[in-house]
Amino acid sequence: MTIWEDIKWQYKYGSDLIKLILINIAIFLIVNLISLPFALFKANNPIDVVSWFSLYASFKNLLTHPWGIFTYMFLHQDFFHILYNMIGLYWFGNIVQDLIGKPKVLPIFLYGGVAGAFLYVLAYNVFPLFSNVLAGASNIGASAGVLAIVLAATTISPDYEIGLMFIGRVKIKWIALVYVLLDLINIQHGNAGGHIAHLGGALFGYTYIKLLQNGTDLARPIYAVTDFFSNLFSKKNKLKVEYKKETDKEKEYASTASSTHKQNTSSTKQELNKQDKLDAILDKINRSSYDSLSKEEKDFLFKISQED
Repeated sequence: MTIWEDIKWQYKYGSDLIKLILINIAIFLIVNLISLPFALFKANNPIDVVSWFSLYASFKNLLTHPWGIFTYMFLHQDFFHILYNMIGLYWFGNIVQDLIGKPKVLPIFLYGGVAGAFLYVLAYNVFPLFSNVLAGASNIGASAGVLAIVLAATTISPDYEIGLMFIGRVKIKWIALVYVLLDLINIQHGNAGGHIAHLGGALFGYTYIKLLQNGTDLARPIYAVTDFFSNLFSKKNKLKVEYKKETDKEKEYASTASSTHKQNTSSTKQELNKQDKLDAILDKINRSSYDSLSKEEKDFLFKISQED
């Protein structure tokens, strides 16, 4: 299986966490490849994707780009920006998956990004510190969604440990504390909007888990939307049952059909075995991830996809 085929399978059968990472990376590559020719020739870029889909602080600009509340969290221009965000998303997203299930990652990320956007816009329109830059202020990056995941994981299990290079095993509550303190301290030292958005995401991650522990799942509207589109585009067999009286001609064919009954039965059994194997592999992906499959299982999935 080629790299491209492997990526397609990861996106098709992987968890929401894997899909989020792949979408962010894909958008990062597309945005930078579009802008590259214009940068090389020092020409004006008429396809300024970043400006069009950024989150704007001023209400005037926000009203003309309202989609920025959602789209900004999928934009990155700097390699290290997306690298740090995707590493954090992968580490803590896996913890959230292990502790409360795979479906929770996407809602926490999206809601965290929106919460970060709300706090960002609010802060820039309230505090005098930002009055001089309000008109042109904009923000991009998945950090608010990532911080929501970080705080969600920490709120569920603060003593959960992960290994850090050169440091060793560290409880995630200390990592989360460092994240939050750095954002608070750095508000006055540059990229204030980014740090404020991070705090909005972090606040949502903590609040979401506390409400979940009390029986309130804020993610239900997102489940409804994802289920709707999943059902909309899923393949459904359209079976039509119709009674028709058997004619003499059909009776003549009956004897011929009976001679092939054994062959059809054998073929049916093979199809059932194939379906059972496919169901078992999909269950394995749902329990763990696409990465947990063996090479034989991945090749089997690939062959099945070519038959569809």
